[in-house]
Amino acid sequence: MPSKSELEALRKEVKEITNKIMKLIGRRLLLTKRINEIKLSMGLPIIDYEVERNLKKSVINTCKRYNVDEHFGLRILNLLIDEAVKAQNRIKSDISVIDIFVLAKKMEKEGEKVIHLEVGEPDFGPPNEVKKATYDAISKGYTHYTEPSGISSLRESIANSLSERYGIDLSFEQVAVTSGGRFSIYASILSTLSQGDEAIVIQPAWPAYIDCIKTVGGRVINVKTNLEEGWRPDIEYISNLVNNSTKLIIINYPNNPTGKVLEKKDMKALVDLAIDKNITILSDEVYSDYSFKPFNSILEFHECKSICVSSFSKSYGMTGFRIGYAVSDIENIRKISRVQALAYTSVPEFIQYAAIEALKCKKHVKRYANLIRKRIDLVCKELRKMNLSYYEPDGAFYIFPQISKSKSFDSRKFTLNLLKNKKVCVVPGITFGDYPNFIRISACKEEDLLLEGLKRIGEALR
Repeated sequence: MPSKSELEALRKEVKEITNKIMKLIGRRLLLTKRINEIKLSMGLPIIDYEVERNLKKSVINTCKRYNVDEHFGLRILNLLIDEAVKAQNRIKSDISVIDIFVLAKKMEKEGEKVIHLEVGEPDFGPPNEVKKATYDAISKGYTHYTEPSGISSLRESIANSLSERYGIDLSFEQVAVTSGGRFSIYASILSTLSQGDEAIVIQPAWPAYIDCIKTVGGRVINVKTNLEEGWRPDIEYISNLVNNSTKLIIINYPNNPTGKVLEKKDMKALVDLAIDKNITILSDEVYSDYSFKPFNSILEFHECKSICVSSFSKSYGMTGFRIGYAVSDIENIRKISRVQALAYTSVPEFIQYAAIEALKCKKHVKRYANLIRKRIDLVCKELRKMNLSYYEPDGAFYIFPQISKSKSFDSRKFTLNLLKNKKVCVVPGITFGDYPNFIRISACKEEDLLLEGLKRIGEALR
């Protein structure tokens, strides 16, 4: 019969072991700090995935030896690695798209005239049909709570639209209506990752992916691509990074900021890897209507575990409406809907009815896409005159030129000086990963503003 004294003895032992663990963690952090200092002095990267892979193998063997759940052990290891890297991460950006946008707005309030080439917000706004549908919905009293996943008529409209477009068969139960594409991404990550789980992000990438992963306690594994190889990801390299902690691969095509669209063979290779390793692919397809070459949605690969997220912001000029959606299997959609219920109950009812009308506005979407493509061609023409290197965008709103060949170039400093001295607002490349000698230019403004902004950029580079 267990006794109270035995219970107290066990508690004492647990306490002693816990304190020993904390002591060892402190020692480990001191060692990794010294390792990082040596790496910096030698010009080596702080993160070395090959070293991490060997460490993970060792941890897995130790877990087996002491009957510790392997996944649990790897999650603890990832938390330790993240803590060691945190203070020494040299590629962390101290300025975001929102930061520079707010700074530009402040200058405008002080009387300055700024050319905004930083934010991916179309200047054409929503179609008139959408405006009318919004007013009509409010007039009819559609101003109440709805179920967190959205009204069934909108979910059915989204499912039918995607089914027709990609030749698939979606049900409304596979769709969750969200407050913008950003929250769709956050809810998808929150419902997929546990603390210490890994998510692979192909860079350059919209910084919100990394922010969301870190917010839920996940570990970010960055896969860098480069201009010289046409921003094409190395699938074999990605495969070598995958381990038992890898739960998610995040992709975004057409890409923000490069405009890259993944070739079908590369998409297929990535899908095959995800199937083989039982990994979920989170595909941000918010720019799919702005693809200037054949585009393959993750939804076409139904055998793969996936979450497709998109938004009405870009295709229909409805940025301020804050409405997007996620498409996945029914269980994932239930998880995402539970996150929504906790965060904000539901997207406003009248906005959902406006979105139903937006899905009927295909001619406007095509017109908007043609307009953006014309503007991108104009920007590319001017960049060629400046002898700058860039990838000719396959889609999206952006051009990502390399404005210096030097890797020590500080695009943050350049961006701030450009805003201060030339009144032109762009985004530094470091915001999207380890790209200190790039900037992102958004083609969401009228041609005369684009030309003037590019002229001033050219002056700043001289």
